[in-house]
Amino acid sequence: MKKFFSLVMAAVFLLTFSFGASAQTKSAQTKNDLTSSQAIKLALIARQHYWDTMNGHIQKVKNSKCSSKTFIYKGTEYRYFCSELDTKEKLVKYLNEIFTLNAINKGIKKYRFIEYHGKLAQPNADSGSLLEWNKAKAKLIYQRKDIRLYEFTVPYGNPVKYEKRKVTFVKVRNKWQINAFDAVR
Repeated sequence: MKKFFSLVMAAVFLLTFSFGASAQTKSAQTKNDLTSSQAIKLALIARQHYWDTMNGHIQKVKNSKCSSKTFIYKGTEYRYFCSELDTKEKLVKYLNEIFTLNAINKGIKKYRFIEYHGKLAQPNADSGSLLEWNKAKAKLIYQRKDIRLYEFTVPYGNPVKYEKRKVTFVKVRNKWQINAFDAVR
């Protein structure tokens, strides 16, 4: 009888440990997974970082020093970034909070940011967007271990129209980042 009782207790112990471990693993996976609502939050952060960069100034920074100086370089008028983004190191550090390094490097090339007299500058152009990312809906359309592709439906205009945008998220050092600098402009 003692052997039977020992076997039953061992089985109960193993089942309890097994269920506990699988619940813990599932909880950890859910914690590191990217939900639609988290994807929308990250898209909003990325949008802010994108527009801060395109404006040459981080809106949250107070007492920033901005030069309104412009100059002509190879036939294009450029303007300097404000002090918080005026070097490539500062810009990359800021953008890497939400974008992959690959996305940042491609964005710097695409938008023709340059260092001129030791400061970062960009072509002098105004731009904007009517897309209302704060009202966007996200749908997961593809996933692999460390990659998620979401399709966002973003409203704009009056009467309301919708634009669809696909945004790729990549997990880098256990953190989800967007893999295209202008994916959420």
